[in-house]
Amino acid sequence: MRKADLENLEAVRELHAAEEAGRLRRDPLFELLDEHVEWQALGPSELFAWAGTHRGHDGVRRWFDALNEAMAYERFELLELYSDGDTVVEIIAAAGHARATGRPFASEVVRVWSFFEGKAVRVRSYYDTYAYAAALDQRLEMQP
Repeated sequence: MRKADLENLEAVRELHAAEEAGRLRRDPLFELLDEHVEWQALGPSELFAWAGTHRGHDGVRRWFDALNEAMAYERFELLELYSDGDTVVEIIAAAGHARATGRPFASEVVRVWSFFEGKAVRVRSYYDTYAYAAALDQRLEMQP
């Protein structure tokens, strides 16, 4: 593994060491992000205000604000971490409840980080969108 690859992996690992109450602290995250980062989160944008592609630090701030306004996390725990070249993949156990309904959600989140010269230029998040939707929309059946 190249030194730069190991540094990228350790930088993502350190984000979790800097967590506060199950949430990533923003300052260490933004230090890792390129100023033109592309941050992608899955989901139906008509239901998830945080879904879609967000660009730059301001876009990631808006993503954070929209997600945290809708969802309260009680768990956000790093489970696995892998690196291959300029790509780092993390698997996170996430759980909490929707603020509007109080309904719980739980999902593993797979986040794929793409680095260039020590900065994250693209971050893609994949998760159980149905679990989040069921927490937000009482018409949907909760998963066991």
